[in-house]
Amino acid sequence: MRIYPAIRAQMGNWQYYIVRMKMREIANEVQLAHDIYKDKTLSDAIQRELGEKRVKTEIVGYLARRPDRFFSSIVVAAMEGEPMWHPVEMDSTVPEIFTKSKSLSDSFGVLSFGDEPKYYALDGQHRVAAIKLLVKGEADLQAPSGFDDDLLSVIVVLREEHDVPEGEWMKRYRRLFSSLNRYAKPTDKDTNIIMDEDDLFAIVTRRLITEHEFFQAPGPERESFKVLTKGRNLRVGVGHFTTLQILYDVNEILLKTRKREVQGWSAGGTRLDKQTRPGEEEIDKYYEELAAYWDAILEVLPVLRERPEKMRAHDIPEPNTENYQDNLLFWPIGQLLFVRLVRSILDHKFPDGIQGGTDELVAELRPLAQIPWELHETPWRYLLLVPNPEKDSWRMRNEERKEALEVAYRLLCWITELDSLNNDETNELREEWQNLLLRPPTENKQVETMWREVAEIRARIVTGT
Repeated sequence: MRIYPAIRAQMGNWQYYIVRMKMREIANEVQLAHDIYKDKTLSDAIQRELGEKRVKTEIVGYLARRPDRFFSSIVVAAMEGEPMWHPVEMDSTVPEIFTKSKSLSDSFGVLSFGDEPKYYALDGQHRVAAIKLLVKGEADLQAPSGFDDDLLSVIVVLREEHDVPEGEWMKRYRRLFSSLNRYAKPTDKDTNIIMDEDDLFAIVTRRLITEHEFFQAPGPERESFKVLTKGRNLRVGVGHFTTLQILYDVNEILLKTRKREVQGWSAGGTRLDKQTRPGEEEIDKYYEELAAYWDAILEVLPVLRERPEKMRAHDIPEPNTENYQDNLLFWPIGQLLFVRLVRSILDHKFPDGIQGGTDELVAELRPLAQIPWELHETPWRYLLLVPNPEKDSWRMRNEERKEALEVAYRLLCWITELDSLNNDETNELREEWQNLLLRPPTENKQVETMWREVAEIRARIVTGT
């Protein structure tokens, strides 16, 4: 017999019990749906497919490495096993106010199961699967000391109306599963970046915002804050330089050197784990490196200090008395494209990592200042910035955007001499660029002029003029 101290509760037409179980009890007694029901047809499915990769790499790693591990309650559906509720009466040794409280005597008790229980994880199957692997020693990582005796809150939902056919109960359980998952809203990416104390990139991104002179907000004036902390995109007229999500991605690209990706993030070849907080000295080292990258970028491209609301104007007014521009580096897709190029340049110039300081970085990134980042200039016009004939205006490209961005990156690599292409390869790149132009000029002569402008940009960078 299995006996668990329990609290009885009710919501709607569901009566349920809150018990505590040791990890070893969960591993040995709480089953997964596919271990009980072999029918995999859609009408009888009672759980989502188990994501083994998520279990083995994310959840097991979290449980094995984190002394502050913590799970919310899992929900267990009990189909069989003779479950019984035994209320516990308050005796005379407790204060009288407790013995006379009917709500207390109805709420506290013991939930027992017979020798052949049949219950499974209705919600929390991935957590249960990870617990099983660790307790049974089947994970790649070893369970931490005392893990088997950790106590977890478990919500048990009983099939108490035995006159109801099993098929009807299965429908009720599926409906409950749907309610638990459909209406549970996970935290968004902005919140994760703001709150995460283990993810290196979230930590250094927050630190960049609070400490770096370019990103930090001047006191409480949040309207002049450079980083928008809600959403991923930016609109015309917005006064932020970038968004929190884009800045996080940009910083991750900047810090993920080719050497680290191949050889690991430490002398021992350790892979980066976003669920494990690095040591404080490591965090300081990565932040200082990241700050040096941004210092160099800002020195090479002082245009980034311009007011963002004047740098994102697809349709430049005439006359342009306010000096509006449409600068690719002020749009999220341009920022991601740009830092991808920066990372490639630095990997090429410093395969073993940066040895000097900001001056060394500036020297290698200086050619980027010679690239015209204005979207109305070649090579971006008609490739990334395209006409909107319905409104007689311009817009950022949506059609085949991934392909256009990839060609844009290859153009940048050729322009900056990262890729030394022969004549045939250069002609192939030109053809791909030309084929992707949306509503290009009708005259071949104009396309030829545009490509000549691209070649001239490269020539200036190659010759240093």
